[in-house]
Amino acid sequence: MAKPVLTTSKMPSETESQYTAWLLYCEAGSIRKTLGLWDKVGQSLGETWVEFAERLGKKPSDTTIETWSKKYRWVERKDLKLTEDLESLRKKAQEIKQKKVFVIGEVFWEKIQALKKQMKKGEGATVDEIKKLWEMFRTEMGESLGKHELSIKEEDQKPPTAEEEELGLAIDETIKAFYGRKGKAKK
Repeated sequence: MAKPVLTTSKMPSETESQYTAWLLYCEAGSIRKTLGLWDKVGQSLGETWVEFAERLGKKPSDTTIETWSKKYRWVERKDLKLTEDLESLRKKAQEIKQKKVFVIGEVFWEKIQALKKQMKKGEGATVDEIKKLWEMFRTEMGESLGKHELSIKEEDQKPPTAEEEELGLAIDETIKAFYGRKGKAKK
């Protein structure tokens, strides 16, 4: 018998109650917790859960729940749902970041234009506010604020040679000896 295609929406031949039970399983995390939560749904969990309770219907036996779980592949579907939810969160985070960069860019441009008008009128202007906006904008763009950037390529990295190891140890000992004597001299 071929397994139906895995989906987080209602599966073929799955009833509304079975699908809602799977959603409850996703919230609870295990069959045992699902059964415990089933009893609480519609009682003290708030208004949202009242509709959920109506869709769930009467609580079936433990065996029936386990049968549904196997037949409709609850564990695999839950993993798929988590993956989909994570991807959705990533997309939302990316959208938020893009909007934030856009807003900061707009504010930066408006401030530059205001400063330009101010300077055309012959008024003095400070650059501190513009500098801060520029730094905010560069940070949001993921760019460096410093004048120099350090770039180390992984393929350029090599372990030290035996000679370099020996030299490094000698330098470490010299530094320890220097600070050791310096500390004693202060007493």
